[in-house]
Amino acid sequence: MARKTTRGTSRLQLQVDSARTIRIPQLDGEQPLLPWPLAAIGGGLLAALAGCLAVAGITFVGWLSVIAIPVADMLTFAGRGWLLVNGGHLEVGSGAISLMPLTVTLAVAALAGWVGAFSYRQVRLALDGDPALTRRIGLIALTAVQVSLGYTAFTAGVAWGVGGLGDGSGLAGAAALSLLSALIGAVLADGYLLALRWPRWLRAGVRGAGAGGLGLVLLAAVVLLVATIQGVGQIQALEDGVGFDTGGLVVWAVLLIGYLPNLLGWSLAWVMGGGFSVGSQTLVSLWTTQLGMLPAIPAFGALPADGSASPWLMSWLAAGIVVGALAGLVAARDVGGEPVMAIAAAGCAGLLVAAIFLLWMALSGGGLGVFRMAELGPRLLDAAMTGAPLLLLSALLAGAVVALVQRIGNRRRVTAQ
Repeated sequence: MARKTTRGTSRLQLQVDSARTIRIPQLDGEQPLLPWPLAAIGGGLLAALAGCLAVAGITFVGWLSVIAIPVADMLTFAGRGWLLVNGGHLEVGSGAISLMPLTVTLAVAALAGWVGAFSYRQVRLALDGDPALTRRIGLIALTAVQVSLGYTAFTAGVAWGVGGLGDGSGLAGAAALSLLSALIGAVLADGYLLALRWPRWLRAGVRGAGAGGLGLVLLAAVVLLVATIQGVGQIQALEDGVGFDTGGLVVWAVLLIGYLPNLLGWSLAWVMGGGFSVGSQTLVSLWTTQLGMLPAIPAFGALPADGSASPWLMSWLAAGIVVGALAGLVAARDVGGEPVMAIAAAGCAGLLVAAIFLLWMALSGGGLGVFRMAELGPRLLDAAMTGAPLLLLSALLAGAVVALVQRIGNRRRVTAQ
């Protein structure tokens, strides 16, 4: 007689008992790969090591073109470049570069965030049952602190090795960057905040802000592309004057990629009316362009001519209005047919997009030395007085229009009934 046999299978369990007992998805019998402190501290250290090796690799390619420079000097330059990625200063001769390559900084932040999420999962897998909310908050905080400890310790070792402790800006930036990134990663891995029932207007506002943020990126890309096409002749002349060899071309291309978010931020500052500086007592804006003498950096070939100004340039402000209106429209339509909720959602989206804009402007600036080139990037105060209000007001206006249309539609439906 045939006997009935059963096979054990591993099933994915998703358990959500309430807002206070949310459990991260896990497989039956799954065990942590690494002890919690090792995953967090070691992961933070490895994240910093990976970023530092990337900077060292770029430096090595450039060093091949000037191999007469001692290896020790090349390694010192690479170490100080790593401090620059974290908000420190790269000392070159008697000056210092403080313009962060945001592409590298954002990539390292994403890696630290992944480490924070991975480390938090390890400690949750090691626990029996589902911990209370207060304990989960403590675990999230301790995870972020441990990741930051490993990351900052490695950066401190690099700073000590290259003599770049200085004012401590690189170490402070490394601590803040790793702590915030790991905290975000651990919070997302926990899932508690995402599972809460937030007010509908707030959720709609966040979605509208996402659409507005994407609009800011696209607008900045269009402006930078137009400026590059218009200045392609000058850019080519500057590149020919510098005389890049093969290694120099590779390093230059990598530098352009590394500083692409900065250049996009400068373009966005211009199109939103605040403008940006390329040295002290300079201004590039919709209203006017005041430059003077500039170093032979090929990217500066995309700048408008000194003294150029045209009333037609003011029409670019309409693009900023469209971005703000897009955020408000997406948010207002997402809440349904309630006029008050539509305006609240649009206002929330406008505030968040304005905050994204100002944060981008703040991170895009820096310096390329001392004296005249110590100030580069968006003019933050002008951006706060022009671009941020423009985004907020256009989002509110779009929300008001949606609310008005919804109210008229509601009245017509009532009348028809």
